Amino acid sequence: MATVTAVALPDGRRLSVECWPGDGAPLVLLHGLLDCAAGWKHLAAVMRRPCFAVDLPGFGGSDRPTRSRISAYAEDVQAALAALGVHNFTLVGHSLGGAVATGLTERLRDDVNALVLIAPAGFGRIHLAEAIQLPGLRTVIRHALPLTLANPVTAFGVYMAVVGNGHLPDPALAERVRKNAFRWAPGAACANEAITASGLSRRAFYRRQLQYAGPVLALWGDRDRLVPLAHRDGVLTAFPQAQVTVWNRMGHHPQRERPSELAQFVEAACSRARPREHATARESRGARVRAVRNTPQPLAASTGDLSAVA
Repeated sequence: MATVTAVALPDGRRLSVECWPGDGAPLVLLHGLLDCAAGWKHLAAVMRRPCFAVDLPGFGGSDRPTRSRISAYAEDVQAALAALGVHNFTLVGHSLGGAVATGLTERLRDDVNALVLIAPAGFGRIHLAEAIQLPGLRTVIRHALPLTLANPVTAFGVYMAVVGNGHLPDPALAERVRKNAFRWAPGAACANEAITASGLSRRAFYRRQLQYAGPVLALWGDRDRLVPLAHRDGVLTAFPQAQVTVWNRMGHHPQRERPSELAQFVEAACSRARPREHATARESRGARVRAVRNTPQPLAASTGDLSAVA
């Protein structure tokens, strides 16, 4: 059974972390925009290792970040993990959480045994996010967003059109968003500004190679309308050792579209993870990019054979 811990940050703000018990090296899970730690509950339930899912600043039970930059989110998560004593973990980030996970890996590369990026932001420009930041439109959206999210009809429509690849949102997710629409909307605005800035920065992840030699596994759906598949090139610039897997007929939200296969994918990453003290330069081998054209097959992922889960 999961427990929720409110971690006090050095400046007095709080970050909420949902924790599931287990054995072995832990998972740290970072969610996407307009989600929270509870969005990982199905994945955490089938993993047999400890899981720590963080409510990113401005979402769930967490206070807003000090500034609208990915680095600020990473700083807060770093402080929370230090307070909880979480070390030597596999780090998983989806969308916004993928950008935060990358920033956190730069800071804690000796603690990150493996990095899993699921349609991560931060590896290219996202034009929808930039459009929302335009003067005038930003003001309109800030006022309209809480009402849009609080209305199940409009919220479902936006999800199906942009995120869900035609799938309805998970009922629990829809209910969380509806109930927290007015409280989460400012956090969503901060996150959108951070995502926009991460794509425009001269120090953007996709413009440089990051100093992390451990395993990096990235996953995309070929129908992702939110974070373009072309951004995989940015992942390979940042992490030349990365293995990028593409699932056909999938959109932006594998937690909803293919939860079982996602669990196998993450477990495969855990099986590849090695403690940082045993890492060698061989981990920085050439990039391997695969576009997989078949539906994922079960179980083989637990052996680390990703060809069966892609």
